[in-house]
Amino acid sequence: MPKMIILIKKKKGMSREDFIHHYETSHSVIGRRLLGHLWVKYVRNYPKALMEYQPEDNSVDDSYDAVTELWFKDEAAVEEMARIINIPENNKLILEDEEKFQERKLTRLLMVDEVDTGTTL
Repeated sequence: MPKMIILIKKKKGMSREDFIHHYETSHSVIGRRLLGHLWVKYVRNYPKALMEYQPEDNSVDDSYDAVTELWFKDEAAVEEMARIINIPENNKLILEDEEKFQERKLTRLLMVDEVDTGTTL
């Protein structure tokens, strides 16, 4: 099942609470309205703290304010999402909303292979 992870940085000067509020009450609503029929699951994660796993290594980028996960029905749904997003009126709506709450140039979209091994052997 195709999966996308989106890493998002809030707009400079915006509070965590305002960022989450805008994402939940505006951007995710637009996404569900335009694209929700293509998704199996849609989850937004808001980091609270960076765990000190290897404190001697400062290479960890803890600058993201949201980690979004999207599971798609199939590859055709991923392609259809791209088509819908690129319809001029949809693209304008999405981009204008993103400018209100995120640093768009820092956003990262990752198509991933999810491996779920469960929790026991």
